[in-house]
Amino acid sequence: MSCIFCQINQGALPAHTVYEDEHCRAIVDKFPLSPGHVIILSKSHQGSVDQLEDSELQGIWQAGRKISQAMKRVDSSIKDVHFLINDGPSANQHVPHVHLHVIPRYGWDLGFLPLRFMTRFLNPLNHWGKDASSRDWAAALSNQIAV
Repeated sequence: MSCIFCQINQGALPAHTVYEDEHCRAIVDKFPLSPGHVIILSKSHQGSVDQLEDSELQGIWQAGRKISQAMKRVDSSIKDVHFLINDGPSANQHVPHVHLHVIPRYGWDLGFLPLRFMTRFLNPLNHWGKDASSRDWAAALSNQIAV
């Protein structure tokens, strides 16, 4: 299968998993818009929200709520959270597989967000030294979700 998110769901590609159930798998985003950015992948390969079963869509949103609550418990500097689904190529969906972005907001980061949005796939330093911090963030969130 050529879909990168399907490969992650099947364990063929590595990812730092935050949460998983029968509807979705949440991982730390490799190209974060802000520190701690998580994406929730639907378990089924569907390109649009309209193609998901109601139970799967509900499961994704429930996971998003759990993750956002865990984020705020783990890091008190997180003030709010953006929930974002890009549904289709015209909506800037890069991978044609439904996924929900859970993006922590810190209050100081508003000016940085547009810049990160425009450069997150281009910056070669985006991954440097992030594997350990992504693993630690995933573990901390997982522990809080389990509470």
